[in-house]
Amino acid sequence: MSTLQVDRVETPRKTRPYGLLAAGVVVLATVLVTGLAALNGDVTYALGGIETAGAGGVSIWDVFIARPIAYRLLMGALDLTGDAPSWIADRVIRAEADLLIVAVAVLLFLGLRRHLDKWPAAGIAFTVGFALIVSPPWHFLEPDWVAALAAVAAVGASLAPRRLWLGALLGGFFVVLVVAVKLATAPIALLALIAVALFSLRRALWVAGAAAVLAVIWYLVTKQFLPWEWLWFKDQAELVDDSPIHHGLRRIDFHWLRYGLGDTTILSPIVATAPAAFAALIQRQSGARLRWLGAAIAVVATGLSLASAYGQGEFFMYHYAVVPVLAAAVWGGAFALVPAARVPLLATTLVLAAASFVLLRQDGDWRHDHVGLVASSYLLAAAIAAVVVWTVTARSVPWSLGAVVLSVALLPPVLIGAPLSFSMYNYKNPVSRPANAQYEALSDRIGPDTPVLYLAFGSINYGIGNPTTCRYPSPQWLQRGTLFARVREFRSYDDNLKCLTEDRTARYLIVQPTWFNLAKAPPEVQGLIDGRFDCSDAARVQAPANLIVCPAR
Repeated sequence: MSTLQVDRVETPRKTRPYGLLAAGVVVLATVLVTGLAALNGDVTYALGGIETAGAGGVSIWDVFIARPIAYRLLMGALDLTGDAPSWIADRVIRAEADLLIVAVAVLLFLGLRRHLDKWPAAGIAFTVGFALIVSPPWHFLEPDWVAALAAVAAVGASLAPRRLWLGALLGGFFVVLVVAVKLATAPIALLALIAVALFSLRRALWVAGAAAVLAVIWYLVTKQFLPWEWLWFKDQAELVDDSPIHHGLRRIDFHWLRYGLGDTTILSPIVATAPAAFAALIQRQSGARLRWLGAAIAVVATGLSLASAYGQGEFFMYHYAVVPVLAAAVWGGAFALVPAARVPLLATTLVLAAASFVLLRQDGDWRHDHVGLVASSYLLAAAIAAVVVWTVTARSVPWSLGAVVLSVALLPPVLIGAPLSFSMYNYKNPVSRPANAQYEALSDRIGPDTPVLYLAFGSINYGIGNPTTCRYPSPQWLQRGTLFARVREFRSYDDNLKCLTEDRTARYLIVQPTWFNLAKAPPEVQGLIDGRFDCSDAARVQAPANLIVCPAR
């Protein structure tokens, strides 16, 4: 039995097909606009490493791209574009990911359908799936975003099967996947279990038990057959000095967490509607006890959605990837289950979306200087909206209008030219179209099948595409060794160094000086490079301005 108490929910009338058709057109247009954007640099970093090392004979099980094997396998499965130009590859990979999201949304619908009426289940599943498709470009396909997708799948898989054991097994698998794509996203797994418990506490407990068993099996198998995975994880954790695992609780971390949440809210105004949506769902519960329980669940869910960003201590925008998805889920739940709250909820959403459209087009320096004021304004608007939704009821509006408003609310961060963040890291970098023609020209110049050694961020690999036999296609440990002497003591660094001492197949060295400063490399690394490649001005190959290309001696 469902634990949610809701008003009677209307079924869309068959006599109003034009509204649904218009909404469908708006939704499709929103998806197409979203698809115009290039994949973000972190995603192309991963794809570039998998592609170029794979072309050089390195198995996806052995390649290092600073991402766990579960994430690498997913990205490898999506990367079916071969040697296609980047503008085609980006769109194909995005379309494949969109199809995966649709499948997960259908799974969520099937799970919710066993506990809710057909139209509320469909509305919530659509809202969540749509929010995943129209995600901010710096979220889309990041490990944190994949964790959110897996969490949605966990909820659907836990609730859909009639047999309890099957739901526990499938749900447990996806709960483990939430953690397997990135250990820092473990709080999102707890968020998924809470969502399951809202509909069936018994199932949630069984899923948690199954997930615990499967997690132990996953750990033992990877520890036995992929020992490097855990060495890399240990060394990666040592790199992140700002993580609370190194220094505990600090006021400055909560300060940056708050600023990151403010940036996320301005970028994705659907987040600012979450308090109002929570209020609508809580207010409709009968009795003070259920309302207090609902409020407690809202606070815990919000905390868990932020815990991953706090735990990583870097506060990049994609660390908040689950926040807009949770907000969209609550928004969809309020719209579908509480018809009397639809008008104030939609009005709030439109006002905040309009504000984000305007604010994201402001100059980067202005945004950076005024983020405190803007974020506080959004917080005030969210609080006012929650009070209004709690106290005001209105006549219901059509489902089609909800889809249109949701489309408007999700659009601000995906439009070409919008910033990747409002005021924090990458706030001056805009959303752009794929453009790797200069790298493809370099590949043609040296021969597309010629093996090379990259001393560059993996997105350069993605653009050029030449194979490398180094299992560190973007040599993070050598690069970090130019910045931090302690990294040179890591086992991962020693293994990465073998690309210079043992690999003799590379015919060219491709260096990105802004990422890998040769002058700051240890003498040992400089000597190995000088002994193998000629980087004199006379010998260098014509290349894009941000690269140096040196032939082998």
